[in-house]
This record gives sequence, C-alpha cells and structure tokens, in this order.
Amino acid sequence: MSGMVPLSNRRAGERHLACFPASLERPDGEQRTSIIRDLSASGALLLVRTTKIAIGDRVKLELYITDDPRTLRLVTASVVRVEELVPGDAGPWLRRVGVKFEAPLSVYAAEISTFQERARRLGLE
Repeated sequence: MSGMVPLSNRRAGERHLACFPASLERPDGEQRTSIIRDLSASGALLLVRTTKIAIGDRVKLELYITDDPRTLRLVTASVVRVEELVPGDAGPWLRRVGVKFEAPLSVYAAEISTFQERARRLGLE
C-alpha cells in the first residue's frame, strides 16, 4: 500500500492553533494558566492543567478577550462543571472547567461578540 497516507495524518481541513489565554486562581491562591474555549456574558469554558479544582469552588480569572494581549478582564466565578480530558487528545490540558461569573460581563458585550467571531473563524464552534 505504498502511497497511502496513514489515517493519523489525514485531515478534513486545515488546522489552526487558537490560543485565547486566561489565568485561573484556585481557592488556595495558586494561579494556573488556562485557555478560554468558550465565552459568554454569564460564564466561560476553560481548558486547565490543574488537578485541584472542584464544582462549587470560587475562582478568580484573568480573561484576555480582545485582540490586544495587554488588555485583560478580571472576574470572579464559581465552578459549575469539571470534566476530565482523555490523555493524549488534549495536549497539555487535563480538564475542561465550566464557570459562571459572579456578575454578568454585560459591559463587555462587544468584546465577547468579537471573541466569539474569532472562535468561529478558527472553527472552534
């Protein structure tokens, strides 16, 4: 079967690396880098490396949701979902964590809309 491309190297479309950074501070004060996977005015879905996170935890987040990496939004949130990721399929990330913001980010509606459009363009939805 010379000339056949292994299944692991076949792609349905071009892949893009999307990094929407965030920082998550756990209840014990330890801060961890994370990636924003999804975002709305009421909450976010993050990819994280921490093992010490549980539903009900109150966390502090630094969200970078604009094109300017120097611009960040500081928010407090409660963890509402924690999902283990399959080793090997998730790169360096160990968990998917859903959070609900303490106060909706309504004043950042335009920035969130821009963030969502960027995610759509990169095929993340």
